[in-house]
Amino acid sequence: MLKLVCIPAFNEEKPIVDVIKKSLNYADRVVVCDDGSTDLTSEQAKNAGAIVLKHEKNMGKGHAMKSLFRYAKDIDADVVVTIDGDGQFLPEQIPNLIEPILENNFDIVIGNRFSDDKEMPSYRKAGNKMLDTITKLAAELPFSDTQSGFRSYSKKAIQSISFSTNGFGVDSEILVDAVSKGLKITEKKVTVLYNTGEKTSTKDPVSHSMSVIASLLELIAIHHPLKYLGIPGMILLIVGLGFATYAISNFNETGNFSLPSILTAMSSLIIGLILLLMSVVLYSISATRKT
Repeated sequence: MLKLVCIPAFNEEKPIVDVIKKSLNYADRVVVCDDGSTDLTSEQAKNAGAIVLKHEKNMGKGHAMKSLFRYAKDIDADVVVTIDGDGQFLPEQIPNLIEPILENNFDIVIGNRFSDDKEMPSYRKAGNKMLDTITKLAAELPFSDTQSGFRSYSKKAIQSISFSTNGFGVDSEILVDAVSKGLKITEKKVTVLYNTGEKTSTKDPVSHSMSVIASLLELIAIHHPLKYLGIPGMILLIVGLGFATYAISNFNETGNFSLPSILTAMSSLIIGLILLLMSVVLYSISATRKT
């Protein structure tokens, strides 16, 4: 039984040492993907006992996760745990995330930070809840914390999950893909430390949220194009036809064109047609992926 801990990291030379050393108590190997750090993250990780995969430039968490999942596949790991390198999660809770996979045949276990979120800053709580809500538009995800990076994966999950996001939206895309493939997913309570004494994010909350939202909107468009693009497109076409009819009727009666009506009709018809065509194309792509 090969247990692997995977850590995506960017400029975390100080906290990552402790994360690695503690994680080694619960895993056979720890592998760190240094995503273009400009500090000593790689050197510190190696000295702490981790295997290091190095990106020459910063390419995003999603790209780091691709490298880590590829490594896990190559060594045929039986259980994989992903944990952030900033020290917010406790490696001592790794066994709690692994247990449902070993004992109950789950494929993914999400470390739920909201079971006891009294310590979570209000802005983080609101931001995560917003991202959870948007994520659930892409797929029916009955989970409380879709953004947690502290998770465990079975061999089946690692071998079957695929994702394309390079940024922070990767955590959402992984769950959406897992649900579409019928993988068994559950949640376990985890503790989060928000006052670690170190900077715990490489991006400010607004930039982080906007990056995730952009990825989520792409997922929503791909997975439900007819619902979120086709229907609005049809509505805009109907609105455009209505204003066009009114403009023509008004011209026949008065001999004058209503400029606002004409502009509204043209913009509604053009945008509606674009959305409708996009929905058809994306639906075709989605259908092709499923076959």
